[in-house]
This record gives sequence, C-alpha cells and structure tokens, in this order.
Amino acid sequence: MVKFIIVRHGFSVYNKEHRFSGQRDVPLDEIGVRQAARNAEYILAHYPMIDCIYSSDLSRAYNTVKPVADALGLPITTDEGLRELYIGSWEGQLIAEIKEKHPEEMAFYRSPRPDARCGGDGETKKALRERITGCMARIAAENDGKTVLIGSHGGAVRALCCAWMGYTIENSASVPTLKNASLTVVNYDPATDKAEFELYGYADHLGELADTK
Repeated sequence: MVKFIIVRHGFSVYNKEHRFSGQRDVPLDEIGVRQAARNAEYILAHYPMIDCIYSSDLSRAYNTVKPVADALGLPITTDEGLRELYIGSWEGQLIAEIKEKHPEEMAFYRSPRPDARCGGDGETKKALRERITGCMARIAAENDGKTVLIGSHGGAVRALCCAWMGYTIENSASVPTLKNASLTVVNYDPATDKAEFELYGYADHLGELADTK
C-alpha cells in the first residue's frame, strides 16, 4: 500500500491570463507562490512522515511541492509522465479566442470521448489516462509501504482519479475539476490497482487563496 498526497500546481501566469497551458513551462504567479507556502504548512502539519517526493518536470508543479521538499530536506524526482495533457498548437492561446474561432473543435475537446483532443495535434484523453495511470503505478511499485508526495496538474490528476474511481472516460463528466493547489489523498494498492480516497480536491486549507478565478 502507498499513501499518495497528490497536489495540483498552484495558480500560474497562464491561469491568470486564461490561456491554455498544456505542457508549456509556465511559472506560478504571486498567488500560486502563496498557495504553495500554505499547502506546505497544511501538509507538514497533517502528513509529516513523507518518504519521497515526485513531480512533473514543469516548474509550476515542481515549485508547488518545493516548499515541502525544502522543509523536509528531501529531493524531488521529476517525471514527464506526471505532465499535463499536451494541448498541441493551442498551448499559449487564449481560451476565449479558441472558443470563438474553433467552436466545433472546442466542443469535441470538451466531449467525454476517449479520442477527444485539442485541435488536430493534441494528446487524446485516452492517451493522457494511460500515461498518468502507468506513471503512478510505476511510482507505487517502487515505493510500496511509503508516503509519497506528488506534484502534478489538474487535467492529469482528474484523469488519474477518474480511472481509480472506476469511471470510464465516457461517464466521468460528473467528477469535479480540481482547484489550483488542491490536495487529493489516496491509499493505493499497487498489487490490486485499488484506490481508497481520503480527500479529493481538498482546498479548504487555502482559505481566501482558493478562489482564484
């Protein structure tokens, strides 16, 4: 059994500007830096026995878990498997402009279909699910019996949790999206691929910093 403490990255510059981030290396903005600090306070108070830390190699995820790593003196292992959905040519573009210029493609991207993707060159939802579940299964196998902190991204974490909750991509629309810097705590058995959720998308500890839109 592995206890995963999974953190969605804090508020980023592109979140503030309402742009598609995808796998661009977009930094945290000032709110995201404050969220990371408050997250560290909560995690260290409630889950102090962290054994190791993994993160997406994108800085907004890495720097969200870094305050915990610094406090505990632990290294952060980066893994591209923890990255966000690849958005392709939409990365960096304003979401409102894509909605206006490409309504049919946006509707397809928003649809609950395994082959849904951004534009014609983005990663499919099926590929994202396979990537993130495979990555987490590997991390779990390497850390059985440990408590592991994970820094990742909203779309990737939601895809992972939908799979662990037993939802197909087609029927996962009811699973809520995650706020920036929210926490999801899961006890995962790599031998059976079963997950028990303690928290999903918890953000109460962020107080006024939770409402960033």
